[in-house]
Amino acid sequence: MAGQGRRASRVNGETLKWDGLVRGPEMPALRPDGKEWLANSIEYYEEFRRSPQALKMGTDLDWQSVLDLVFLKDCFYRRPGAQMAAEIRARENAFGITPMARHALKWDAPDPNQMAAGGGAVVNDVSAERMSGLRNSILGE
Repeated sequence: MAGQGRRASRVNGETLKWDGLVRGPEMPALRPDGKEWLANSIEYYEEFRRSPQALKMGTDLDWQSVLDLVFLKDCFYRRPGAQMAAEIRARENAFGITPMARHALKWDAPDPNQMAAGGGAVVNDVSAERMSGLRNSILGE
């Protein structure tokens, strides 16, 4: 049948491009419950502020939703759970954070050079030190 091949699965939608501007409000100094944010959570929020997806956040309520996601991730890093992981995935999909979510939203994948701020950042470069820090925060070590 026509339209069901590999070409048909291409998005051909809007290509996200970061324009070099940091968007959104500064992260609150403390979580809503008064605890300090984990470093991973702060980094996640700052990365989002510098992402092509940040251009889609048009209102204060959009940014409040992003902060709600970061709060959920912060809680998850402290005490992982399947139910919270499912909620985080659903919210990340709404913001187009994963390749599959961008496909569903009909946003073409950005050029790797457009993904993040900074000089020549490599999108998928996850250092061993960062992974170790993430593992330790998840496992409570």
